[in-house]
Amino acid sequence: MNYLSVKEFYELMRERLKLSVLTPEVPMTRKIHSPEIDRPGLALSGFYDYFAYDCVQILGKTEIKFLKKLKSLRREQNLKKFFSYRIPCVVITKQQPIPEDFLKYAVKSGVTVFRSPYRTSRVASQVTIGIEEANAPETSLHGTLIDVYGVGTLLMGESGVGKSECALELVERGHRLVADDVVEIRLQNRVLMGKSNETLRHRMEIRGLGIIDIRSIFGVGAVRNLKRITLAVTLEHWKEDKEYERTGLEDKSYEILDTQIPHLLIPVRPGRNIPILVETAALRQRLSIMGAHPAHEFNRELFDRMQVPAQRAD
Repeated sequence: MNYLSVKEFYELMRERLKLSVLTPEVPMTRKIHSPEIDRPGLALSGFYDYFAYDCVQILGKTEIKFLKKLKSLRREQNLKKFFSYRIPCVVITKQQPIPEDFLKYAVKSGVTVFRSPYRTSRVASQVTIGIEEANAPETSLHGTLIDVYGVGTLLMGESGVGKSECALELVERGHRLVADDVVEIRLQNRVLMGKSNETLRHRMEIRGLGIIDIRSIFGVGAVRNLKRITLAVTLEHWKEDKEYERTGLEDKSYEILDTQIPHLLIPVRPGRNIPILVETAALRQRLSIMGAHPAHEFNRELFDRMQVPAQRAD
């Protein structure tokens, strides 16, 4: 896991939380080892048995008021103990003024202190979401990602099989392009999210045409920047000696970043309307999400019909 540095955290959250730096002399080199946050009220009162010191410390109105009520000697002891831990950084919420001795110990211990005008609950949630996003595992795949009827459909297959041409036809039918050629995938909260890289965003490479700009040709409604991937479809040239799925009873999956998603293999040969097959696959996936499985229902109905003659014979 690549831990976020305090500097990276600041760059990530500066605009979201309107952060200001209260300790500019402290280098932002420490690492944040957890996406969790800690509100160190118990620690500041002297209880350190379960002090999560290696994550972002958030001080709200309660913690600041408690600090201000402490008498100078006890506050000095508590702050000395608090900053003896290798804390990555502290965020003060609601633009509260902070005691000078707190900043003095922070600078002495090399702890960066930020301040935000937002409420503690908002700061806590945004910090957690931001760090999780930054630390999410990611990869990239050769393929095309299309939003088909709301289903993020990842088209894969060897070069020249017709992924981009299929995607172009789907865009012409009203579906939306997310990425072509290279799909960048990130696992966020156990959900696979796909997008294009900056260079190829909203563009496709079509043999014979070259690079085309989908947004310019079809409009902004034909593209989107990010989409959850819920279906993988592999296109391959038809092989006469290969047996392809005909009933749909066998559910297959494809693994990306240790996460399984439904997977279909569609053979390609002249005369087959691949875009309409992909549309149907996406609609079938929507039915599956809603709990309907046509192939299994057909199999069950067929089995029930076969049972009737057997019962009559008995």
